[in-house]
Parts: sequence; structure tokens; C-alpha cells
Amino acid sequence: MLDHRDKRLLSLLQRDSRRTNAELAEDVGLSLSACAKRVARLWSEGFLLRAPALIDRRRFRRPVTAAVMVTLTAPKASVSQDFARRITACEQVSQCHAVTGEFDFLLIVQERSIEAYHDFAQEVFGEWPSVASYRTNFLLRSFKNDTALPGFCLAESAE
Repeated sequence: MLDHRDKRLLSLLQRDSRRTNAELAEDVGLSLSACAKRVARLWSEGFLLRAPALIDRRRFRRPVTAAVMVTLTAPKASVSQDFARRITACEQVSQCHAVTGEFDFLLIVQERSIEAYHDFAQEVFGEWPSVASYRTNFLLRSFKNDTALPGFCLAESAE
């Protein structure tokens, strides 16, 4: 069971996983050893999965980013699972979401250029028999691109 300190630790760590146990302990009002034990428990119980580094995109060549809405040929679990398995293996796909509505999947795809995206789209969406159609919107500018869960979500699920 997560208490308010566990939730605060999760919130702090998802914003900056490099924070020291001393900093965390001070922020949540725990001793250093109690804080270290809680963080270790959050890792061992699977509340924390990875600690990825966020790269400053301004320092690197900026890719073309596309939001791609994909409609599959059949509304079958096997078709969806096969598509998800194949598409997530593509390096260019940074996000893959099954969605409700007019299409079946929402993808975030990053490529070197519009031409490279065109080649990727033709190879994947144009050649895979499970893809009925797709629509692409290119991202012009991001005003917010956050992966952190809001505090109100930090309650254990019923699963």
C-alpha cells in the first residue's frame, strides 16, 4: 500500500531520478535510511521500472516527428497484436497506442527527413497487409512533452 510519502517519492523521482537519497529524505521528511529503504521497495515492487535519461533535443539534429493514425483491416485481437509487435520493433516508432474512435492505433514516428518518413511509411503502412489506411500529421512545435504521471494518478490500481 502506498502512503503519502511513497507517492511523494514517486513524484520526485519521475521528475529527476538522479536526486540523492539525502535530498529525497529531506523533501519527504524521512531519515536517510528510511528513505533509502522506501526507494528500494518501490523498485523491488515494480512501481519504478526504469530511470531513463532525457536528452536535450536542442543539442542534436532535430528529427521530423509525425503523429500517425493507423486503421487495420480487421478488428481482431490477433491482427492488433501482430501489428503492435511488428511496429514497436521499428526504431523510428517512439510511441504506439491502441485507441478508440476512427482509427485503431496512434503512433509517434521520428525520421531524419520528410523523404525518409515517406520511405518508412511506404515500406510499413503501404506493404503490411494488416494496414487498411493511415493518416499522418507532422508536428510543428511542442509546447509540452511530459511523461510524468500527475499526482492524482499515483494511487495503486485495483489489479
